[in-house]
Amino acid sequence: MPACFIPRAAITCDAHQRSTPHSLMSRAILALSLRQRIDRTASRLPSGALSAMLLIGSLTAAHGVQGQTRSTSDSTASAPRLATPGAIARDARAFAKRVGLWGAASMGRGSAGLRCAACQSDQSAAFAGTLSIGGRAHPRFHVGVETWAWLDVIGNGVDRMARGTQLIARHYPLANRALHVTGGAGTSRFSVDDGDTRFDATSPALTLGLGWDMPYRGVMLSPAISVVASTGGALTSSRTGNNVAENARLGLWRSTLSITWF
Repeated sequence: MPACFIPRAAITCDAHQRSTPHSLMSRAILALSLRQRIDRTASRLPSGALSAMLLIGSLTAAHGVQGQTRSTSDSTASAPRLATPGAIARDARAFAKRVGLWGAASMGRGSAGLRCAACQSDQSAAFAGTLSIGGRAHPRFHVGVETWAWLDVIGNGVDRMARGTQLIARHYPLANRALHVTGGAGTSRFSVDDGDTRFDATSPALTLGLGWDMPYRGVMLSPAISVVASTGGALTSSRTGNNVAENARLGLWRSTLSITWF
């Protein structure tokens, strides 16, 4: 004879799970007693409270069913990630890779000089730097905007500065995308200031550079050399406003190390 477990108000058979007349009667008595308790409790509550309890119960049951359904259908979905600094950085890199954004900053040394009939300055080495931002039109072809500067403090209150803004294009001819050739076109300005008078020459300029990308901890380190040459413009004096020379041409070469974020 199969063993049966007998609870307080029902008899369940482990072998056949059959209900006897005695078990059916016990369940009916238990259901009637439960119904009477609910009716007595409900009669003591105001009608508004009873309605609120029914509404809360319905919403809770519906929410439970919905949660079970969603957990079943999305059982393979991953849990939401915490907004940790590492996760934010990964999301930022993924966004930049998806939309093709990049930015770069470089520092180094450069030598610049102005060539004209009235110029007496020679080439001298000084600080050079650039800031760039752009996008990737193709994995091997990048475009962007760059601003650059060169600053030389000669001494005795004499400063020389060259600066400019240009559109640039960078091409990676090799399959490993390490070697890159950069070309740019924009405007340049060379100024000499001795404290009393400043001489300025502004003209269109072209840039040609060569560099090599080396990955390092999520960024690119790129040693590069480049040359900037202007087509020539008028050299004017801030004191008189006259043109000192008509064809002042800037020549600048620089060797820099840049950090690029993709």
